[in-house]
Amino acid sequence: MNGEIWIGEVYFFIHLSLESRDIALALVSLYSRPDQTLLDVSVNTLWSCEYQGDSALRFINVKCIQAVVAMIPHAPVIEGREARERFFLVEKPGLDVATMAGTEEAMTGDGVGGESSVDTV
Repeated sequence: MNGEIWIGEVYFFIHLSLESRDIALALVSLYSRPDQTLLDVSVNTLWSCEYQGDSALRFINVKCIQAVVAMIPHAPVIEGREARERFFLVEKPGLDVATMAGTEEAMTGDGVGGESSVDTV
């Protein structure tokens, strides 16, 4: 959004038809920006955010969604601040386990208005 990467929890998707234009939107609850201290210490690998719930609801164009990720709860102690529940970003959860078990997925089709399928190899 506005040239920045944000993390959000999708509540639901809607499809609108306005003045002969179709728009697909998602209602998302945005997480806070990642804690800068943890980002610095982890060389930009630990994205630790606070869940903001209904206070950070936004409608976004579904075309803005770049990835599906998991937000895992944790309670780090950050430079003497009191520990409280935060969430850290994990991309493609379970993919490493599926790869170790010998299961891989290959996407076929263009994924844009056409048919696409997932093949198990």
